[in-house]
Amino acid sequence: MLSTLRIRRIGVIDDATPEFGPGFTALTGETGAGKTMIVTGLSMLLGARLDRGRAGTAGTVDGTLVLAGHDELETALDELGAEDEDGEVLVVRRVTKDGRSRAQIGGVPVPIGTLARLVGSAVTVHGQADQARLREADQQREALDRFAGETVGPLLQRHRELWDRQQELRGRVEDLERLVAERDRRGDQLRTALERIEEVDPQDGEDDSLRAQLERLNHAVDLRAAAEQASTLLLGQDDGPAVGSLLDLAIDQVRTASGTDPELEGTLGRLESLRLELSDAAADLSRYADGIDASPGSVEQANERLHEVTTLVRDLGPSLGGAATIGELLESSRTAAADLDRFDGAETELSAAREEMTGLETALDEAAEALSDARREAASRLARAVESELVHLEMPQASLEVEVAQHAPRPHGRDRVAFLLAPHPGADHLPVATAASGGELSRVMLALEVALGSSREDRTAAPVFVFDEIDAGIGGRAALAVGQRLQRLAENAQVIVVTHLPQVASHASTHLQIVKHSEDGGTSSTVRRLDREGRIHELARMLSGETSELALAHARELLDDSADPSASASAPGEGR
Repeated sequence: MLSTLRIRRIGVIDDATPEFGPGFTALTGETGAGKTMIVTGLSMLLGARLDRGRAGTAGTVDGTLVLAGHDELETALDELGAEDEDGEVLVVRRVTKDGRSRAQIGGVPVPIGTLARLVGSAVTVHGQADQARLREADQQREALDRFAGETVGPLLQRHRELWDRQQELRGRVEDLERLVAERDRRGDQLRTALERIEEVDPQDGEDDSLRAQLERLNHAVDLRAAAEQASTLLLGQDDGPAVGSLLDLAIDQVRTASGTDPELEGTLGRLESLRLELSDAAADLSRYADGIDASPGSVEQANERLHEVTTLVRDLGPSLGGAATIGELLESSRTAAADLDRFDGAETELSAAREEMTGLETALDEAAEALSDARREAASRLARAVESELVHLEMPQASLEVEVAQHAPRPHGRDRVAFLLAPHPGADHLPVATAASGGELSRVMLALEVALGSSREDRTAAPVFVFDEIDAGIGGRAALAVGQRLQRLAENAQVIVVTHLPQVASHASTHLQIVKHSEDGGTSSTVRRLDREGRIHELARMLSGETSELALAHARELLDDSADPSASASAPGEGR
C-alpha cells in the first residue's frame, strides 16, 4: 500500500500531499486542474520519464510504501541495504529541468531501472496508453499465469530451471566441440613441440647467457691480458712499482705519525682496509685471467648450443604463441601442456554433456507439455471469471476466450496466449485490440484486474492499482458498473482512480479534489480531501456543472446509493 505521496513542482502542482486511503481513492477536479499530474508523479516512482516542459527548476516525488506482505520486495530491499521504518520504505525521485534524474529507495541511491523493477512489483499504473498491455501476447500470458499461480507457478519455475540449464549446457557443448576440433588440429603439433623442448631441455634465459659467453670467448686474449696487467699494477712483479707497495709506504708513515697523534688512527684503519681490498681485487683479477678458456673447442661448443636453442625458438615459436625467446617459449610450453590436458578430457566430457542434453530435452518437453496443460485448464477458468465481471460492467453478452496456442520454445514455455473477445452474440471472437472499443477495452482490463485480484491467495500484500481515466468513453449504467467493480477490486488492493464521472467517484471510500488556483499571472493546483458535504458539492458539479439544489439532491442520492451495495444500478445521473 502507498501510505503517503508528496509531489513538488510537477506541472501545475507546486506542492501537494494527497492522502490516499487504504481502499478506493477517487481523484477529481475541473479540466486542466492537474489530475493527470498525480498519475504522472506516481509513474515517476515507477521509473517513468518526465517531459522536461512539465518540470519547474526541479521536480520531486516521494512516496512511502508499506512493505507488509511483499516478501520478495522486502528481501530485495534488504539485499540493497535500504532502510525501512516501522515496515515502510521511503521512495524518492528527483528530475531536474534539463532531464537529469536521481532516485533513492530507503536512502540508497539506485538506477532508474532498479526503481522501476522494485516499486513496479507493488504498484501498477493503468492509463489510456497502458491499455496497450492487453494487446500484447506476452502480457496476456503473464496475466493468465498470475491468475493460475498456484498450479502454473511451480510448473513455470520448473520449466525455467530446465531451460536455463539447457542454455548453459548448450554453450558448454559448443565449447567442447570447438575444443575437440582444436585437439584434432593442434594436438599432435603440441605434443611434438613439447617432446622436442624436453629433448633439448633449454633453461630460462640460456640464449642470452650463451651470447654473453661467446662475447667473452671472442675477446679472451684481450680480456686475459687486461686482467693480468691490472693485477700486476696493483701488487707489482719483480719488485717493480705498484699500487700495493706505495700503499704500504703510506701505511707505515701514518702508523708512525699516529703514535704521536691518535687522531690519525681512524685514517690508518681505512688505509689498512683499503690494502686488504686491493689484495682481494688483485686475486680476483688473477683468477679471472686463469679461468678464461680461449680454446677453439670452447667457442665451438658455445656456438653449437646457441644454434640449438635459437633454432628451437625459430621452429616452435610460431606454433606456441609467437614466442621469440627461450623464456617465452618455456612459458608457452606450460600453456600448451595445460591445453593438452584439456584436449585429453574434452571428448569424454563432450560425450557426457551430449548425453545430459538428450535427457534434458526430454525433461523440458515434458515440463513444457505439463505447463501447457495447466494453462489450458486455467484459460477456461479465467475466461469465465472475466465474463462474470463483464456482466457487472454492462457487457452481459460479451464472450471471452483465452486461447493457448503453440509457439516456438522460450524460457516461459511453448505457449502463445491470446485474449479473444466477442462483444455481443453473433460476433466473431477476435483479439481484444480489434474487437473492443476504447470504453470496452477499459472494462475488459478492469474485469481482468478484478478477476486476478479475486484469485490472489495472499491478501496481505495488497497491490496498488492506479487508473488514469479508465472510464473514458463510457457513461450511464456502464459508468456506475465500473465504479462498483473498482469498489470490489479495492477489497483486495489499494485502488487510486483519476475520473471525470460522478458514478465512479461516488463509490470511493476516499475522495480527493484537485483544485486549481490562478493568481499573479500564474496557475497552480493543490489537493484537498473532501468530507461528505465536500463530496456532495463535487459530485453535483460533476453531474451538472453547477451546485443547484437539484444537483445537490441528485449528488446526495448518488453517494448514498453507492455506499449501499444493494442499491439499484439506476442511480441519479444514469445516462449522462
